[in-house]
Amino acid sequence: MKKVFLLIISSFIISNITGQVEQMIIPSDLKQQTIITEPATLRKGFFRIGIVNSWGAVDRIFDESGKRSYLMGSNGWGTSWSCELDLQYGITDRIQVTAQLPYKRDKIYYAAELIAPGYDSSLVQYYKTTGNGLGDISLAASYQIIQENERRPSLVTKLFVTLPTGRKNPTNIENSREYDMPTGYGETTLDFHLQARKIFYPYSVTVYTAYKYHFKGEKIFNPGEEEVSFKSGDLFYIGGTFNVHLNDWIALGNEVGFYKWWDDEYYGETAADVGMTGRWVINYQPSLVFQIRRFRFFEVIQFPIFGNSVAADPQYILGLQYII
Repeated sequence: MKKVFLLIISSFIISNITGQVEQMIIPSDLKQQTIITEPATLRKGFFRIGIVNSWGAVDRIFDESGKRSYLMGSNGWGTSWSCELDLQYGITDRIQVTAQLPYKRDKIYYAAELIAPGYDSSLVQYYKTTGNGLGDISLAASYQIIQENERRPSLVTKLFVTLPTGRKNPTNIENSREYDMPTGYGETTLDFHLQARKIFYPYSVTVYTAYKYHFKGEKIFNPGEEEVSFKSGDLFYIGGTFNVHLNDWIALGNEVGFYKWWDDEYYGETAADVGMTGRWVINYQPSLVFQIRRFRFFEVIQFPIFGNSVAADPQYILGLQYII
């Protein structure tokens, strides 16, 4: 009887040890989690590096009546491209810091036909402007106030600071129609962000809201003018995402966001166009995210659905990240 009892006790201990070993997760596995299964902030000591490319046309806007119209009629076109180095590091399991360093390349071409006064003829003028260089660098800190468990969602607060590191004034001016455009906005901004997320595997749901405050800045709006003091309108936005696993390594994302800008303010005389008023937009943003071991590749399209006095062209985003 004593031997039988010892055998039962030994079996129980071995089964417990085996169960504990099966539940252990090695760090390399944690670095391969998808956007749905990973925690709301990076784990302590984890470092993620990424390249994010975005491209879009500069062609159409939502006018003041909410209709899509061409910004430059049928005689012009423009493109806007940026490549951003994205660096993220987990200081603790609940504190993450981020740095975003963008490089921008913008190009606008426009041909305008002018009627020569006193003559039955016309003159075509060409406008060609480009902009290449470093954009405005952003630094951010995220803190996970509440960690997610089976019953409650995670709650994360983020603070972004954007510094005016990009060139804020036009350069290489040939004339009022040919020059290099600025690659920065010439102002400092603070962006306070609050986000709640809950995982219902294979799904995850996120709700977020944010407010971006613009400090006063100075820059030249048009070639040949002096610098003018200004303050861009603050921005409020709110939205949510719904993500789902198509399989173990591919996730489909859906995001809807509402953005509302306050009016810009100018201090002094300038020939620049006064900022459009009543600006708002609703965007829909589908995405596909591929998790291949520690590599993450994502492709995103941002569609402006409705809006007023804002750009109406879709934006295309491709990114690649690696976690160390």
